[in-house]
Amino acid sequence: MNSREKGKRGERRWRDVLRAAGFQKAHRGVQYSGGSDSPDVACPELPGIHFEVKAVEALNIWRAMAQSIADAGPHKIPVVAHTRNRSGWLVTLRAEDWLALIRQSDHVAPPSAADPLGHSSHASPTAAPSHSEEAAA
Repeated sequence: MNSREKGKRGERRWRDVLRAAGFQKAHRGVQYSGGSDSPDVACPELPGIHFEVKAVEALNIWRAMAQSIADAGPHKIPVVAHTRNRSGWLVTLRAEDWLALIRQSDHVAPPSAADPLGHSSHASPTAAPSHSEEAAA
């Protein structure tokens, strides 16, 4: 099977994963718009997501993500759905996009009643270390 046929098969498989998850209108993007910035799989129920689909044994995720970012444009979240033989699917997206999505989900615990401002007792994982922390290292 050549790489183009394998790519089409991967796109159909990802479409089927989305449909099995309840997104019944998912379809291969090239069937409808077919432009160079067309998503590999489009899902009208997820209008803010641009799917780049890869079904390869050795994926360069940085290259795939760069392609998804370039094709997504400024108003869609670029996502790479990828798999390899005899493996399940993985979904890769930028950390800032994941954080924005997770904040909108029901997986975030409500702020503690003990802290009405919702401050966490844990340091931010993206916060820069203080000068005293740098000196101690």
